[in-house]
Amino acid sequence: MKRSTSLVIALVLLGGAAIFITRLMLDNFQLKVDLASQRSKQEALAKAPPPAPAGAAPVAAAGGSGRAVIESARQMMIDALAAEESAEKKLWVRVDPRDREASGFAGEIAAVFRDQGWDVKVLDNEGLRFKAGLLLLVGGEEEPPSYIVNAQRAIEAIGEPVTTGRGYLSYYETKKRENPDWQGTKFLPEQTYVLLVGRKGDPQAAAAQ
Repeated sequence: MKRSTSLVIALVLLGGAAIFITRLMLDNFQLKVDLASQRSKQEALAKAPPPAPAGAAPVAAAGGSGRAVIESARQMMIDALAAEESAEKKLWVRVDPRDREASGFAGEIAAVFRDQGWDVKVLDNEGLRFKAGLLLLVGGEEEPPSYIVNAQRAIEAIGEPVTTGRGYLSYYETKKRENPDWQGTKFLPEQTYVLLVGRKGDPQAAAAQ
């Protein structure tokens, strides 16, 4: 009877020890996972480029005060444009050629698109005065094709505020019927949208709004 009791106690102790060892193994495994996760995070942080100092200003265009497509924005634009898989890759831009700052900025935007194989047409403003900033007008009211969507994403990646609108052609025709002397941005026969590059906005005026 005593031997049976001793055997039971021994088995219980062995079982408890096995559970304890298993628990230690599981804890050790979890510790290794946590350490590996921390190591991966540290390696990723070590490989990442250092953040820009607070308050650092982006590299500006010639003259020191113009808008520019900085390198980080250029890379994001390239990623957006590379997502377009169709053969239809077109961009229409209008800008006042007398505005050197706006023309230079429009040229930088156009250059990124051209470098990615897009067909870009830079047109003048035909005497119209555009609002400050960037305005993207889509001719149709329906959901735009993918190349317009990806072009819009690339333009928004620049970091400048972009005002967008659909159904411009219908709006243009309505305004012309109401007043034949009304002046608006014209579309070429094959044109589906346009990026209007207006003058550089006044930061103080924008902050006061």
